[in-house]
Formats: sequence, C-alpha cells, structure tokens
Amino acid sequence: MPPTSYKRYPQQVRACILRAAEKAKDWKTVAALHDRGSSEKKIQVVHVAYLLSELAATPELTLVQMTELVEQTFDVRINRETVRRAMDAHRFTLKKLHRDVVNRNSDSNKGWSRRGHRAGQTSVASKGKNIHVIAVISSTGVTYQESQFDSFTSELANEFIRRFLRHIHVFEEPESAGTEMLKLGPYSPMLNPIENVLSVYKSVVKRFLARQRPAILRVPEGTTITEHRAGFLELAANPLFAEVVTPELCNRAFCHSLPHHQRALRFEDMQVGA
Repeated sequence: MPPTSYKRYPQQVRACILRAAEKAKDWKTVAALHDRGSSEKKIQVVHVAYLLSELAATPELTLVQMTELVEQTFDVRINRETVRRAMDAHRFTLKKLHRDVVNRNSDSNKGWSRRGHRAGQTSVASKGKNIHVIAVISSTGVTYQESQFDSFTSELANEFIRRFLRHIHVFEEPESAGTEMLKLGPYSPMLNPIENVLSVYKSVVKRFLARQRPAILRVPEGTTITEHRAGFLELAANPLFAEVVTPELCNRAFCHSLPHHQRALRFEDMQVGA
C-alpha cells in the first residue's frame, strides 16, 4: 500500500486553528477558510460587480479612476494591476470608444466593454456653454478667483484685473501709485506658475466630469440640458477649484518657475514649456 501524503499547512495557519479550538469556537470553519493557505483577496465579487455596473454607464473610466471608486465606496485600497486582472477575468478589454451622438461620430477615445462587443458611449448632441475659471495665485495660495459663463473678452479681462486690484487694496498703497503692468509673451508657461497649477486642475476636472457623466445625462423633468449641465460645471469651477489648488501646489509651481526667471534676467534662451 503506497504511503499517504498529507498537505502541510504553515505554522500560522495551524496556530490560528488551535486558538479557535481552545476557545471552543468552530475550528472546522476556520480550517476551511485557510484551506488554500493564502491571504484573502482584496478585490471581492461585490467590488467587481460594482465596477462592471459603473463601466456600463461610463465605459471610458481608467484603471486609476476605478481604483479610486473602489476606495471611496468600500474603503478598500487596491492597485491598477489588480483591477486590470479582474476586468480580464470577466473578459473586459480596452478598445476604441464609439460615440453615439447626433452631430458627431469620432472614435478618438477608449473605453471598456466585454470582449467581442463594441464600447459605446451615449452623449448629448449639444453640450451648452462652457464655464471660464479665472484666477490669480501667489506662492502662498489662491489670491483671487472668479468663474463665469459666456465668452471672456479683453474688456471682461480688464474688469477682472480691476476687481482683483481692488480686492487686494493695491490702490490704497502709496508705493503702487503710477505702477505700470508688464505683460508676458503670448505663451510663457515656464515663467507663469499658474500654468502648471491649471494643468493639474484641468486633469481633476476631466476625471470629475467623467465620473458624473451618468448623472449629467439624466436630465430632470422641467430642466433643460444646458441648465442641468451648468450645475455640474459650477461644482467643478468653484468647490473643486478650492479643493485642488492648495497653497502647497501653488508653492511647488512657484519653486519650479524660479530657475526660468533667473535665466530670463540673464537674457538666456530657454525651451518653451520647459
């Protein structure tokens, strides 16, 4: 008769089962839970089901956004590779996104769908007006900020500068009398710290609007598409701006631009957008 081979469990598993038996607990259940001798998976069936439901409404979600959704909803931290493997196990792949719209048919983005099926996204034919976020920052944070719909003309820009100067009481300072405002070139991002700040802010706004797309498409009765969408734009323009543009971010942007200012003072050439 051939010798019987027994599966050997790690010491920590055996100790856990013995502790359960000593405390008169159901040690058999504990043993069954450790049958594989591995730790519990972080991403559970309920997490995957939640992500699949989100992808059904918003197929263009990225792996980073899906990890953030799981963390915010279930308070569980997972990495992008874990999400990718879970999507692959359910035969979901990333492919060109087909947009079903009235006035446009552009396959420029990508979205998730089950293997063999096209990734489709429903969007409105008219998005309505955009909102302009205008701000002034210093190395210690946001100094002044406004947001408005419609076009931001040169006349409105001049009025914004006047309101900003009144806000910081420049006209009450004797040394500011007769001060001349100098303008940068048409595009000098390396000399203007707010360029990097707004780049970070715009990335957050894109993720925010992508997550809110299902809610944006559900227009309540008695409300126009433009009015409904404007509410989400105002959320992105005001509360979200204050949350993203922190004193720490502004200070980092200023520190990044200082070497470029030194080169400008020495009349040295520099790469645009460095």
